[in-house]
Amino acid sequence: MSRIKQPPLLGDLMAGILIGPTVFGLIKVTDNVKAIGWLGVVLLIFLAGLETNIEDLRKYSKPAILVAIGGVFATFSMAYIASIFLGYSWYTSLFIAVILAPTSVSVTVATLMELNMLRTKIGETVIGAAVADDIYAMILFGLVYSLLTGGSHIYQVSWIIAGLAVLASIFILLKKYSAGIMRILIGKSRLADAPYTHVLIVGLTIATMTAFFKLSPIVGAYFAGLALSPLLRSHHLESYYRLLVEFISPFFFVYAGLLLDPWSALVGLNLSKALETALVIVVIGVLGKVLGCGIAAKLSGFDARSSITVGIAMMPRAGVDLVIAVTGLSLGVLSMELYFSVLMLIYITSFTTPVLIKILLKRE
Repeated sequence: MSRIKQPPLLGDLMAGILIGPTVFGLIKVTDNVKAIGWLGVVLLIFLAGLETNIEDLRKYSKPAILVAIGGVFATFSMAYIASIFLGYSWYTSLFIAVILAPTSVSVTVATLMELNMLRTKIGETVIGAAVADDIYAMILFGLVYSLLTGGSHIYQVSWIIAGLAVLASIFILLKKYSAGIMRILIGKSRLADAPYTHVLIVGLTIATMTAFFKLSPIVGAYFAGLALSPLLRSHHLESYYRLLVEFISPFFFVYAGLLLDPWSALVGLNLSKALETALVIVVIGVLGKVLGCGIAAKLSGFDARSSITVGIAMMPRAGVDLVIAVTGLSLGVLSMELYFSVLMLIYITSFTTPVLIKILLKRE
């Protein structure tokens, strides 16, 4: 995929589909495979939080936050309403809406770099909006996950609220005192890679703690990474974590591909439903971002062409959304046809976004 200027993750996804039960049946989704896959999920989302630079959001906050809110609100509301009309339950519709809310701009960033547009107003707004986008999406996911798994009894609701309060407190404390804590831990260790090890342990511990409060470990992992992200730069740990990301990412995306069984989604009476669902998910996923982010960009002072470019730049999926989709499939909230639709959205937006951005920017 890299040779045709597409993200390697698309190749990893396809590899999972090919070697899994769908095509060659070389690997079955056993409990051991699930365990490895979920370890990859938690580590990947922790690293996503760790690599998130809050300074990008602060630097370009005005247009970026508005663009992110516009994209999330438009996509979330459109996806929920469309899912209800398709006949899905309210909780499945909520999950679909959360899946379509986030953005993965790795494809966009690569395209903007190629065109020397990354450090322009458009590029910087997209980077900042992507940071805000993921934060909003993880908050929504945490709330929906808790709603679906925690129950509605007053005791269970109280437990979830307590968990959210604990997570918020941990985030604030880590953000404020992480540097001091790391100095103490490093001072007591003789290992050269002590900072790397300690950060990883803290992240996995917080992810485990959030599960205790009926919250998704994914949410805990992301916000732990977000709180510890300044350490990534202050201790020069980028190379360590880049290696870990490159090692872990293929496991997760291959696992995500293994979970797909298109035959169960496309055979018999499910055929028309699967194709109808895929079409709606792709259209909503594209229009929600183009319209929501584009209108918000126009309100932020961009001209019409630049506003459309920002909207298209926020179209790609293939990060947080796929993690949420895998979670929904494992919980039984998502059907195989919905999961198939999400993968279709990932492939279509990843392939079309660079082409559309180049057309729009080269006409300027």
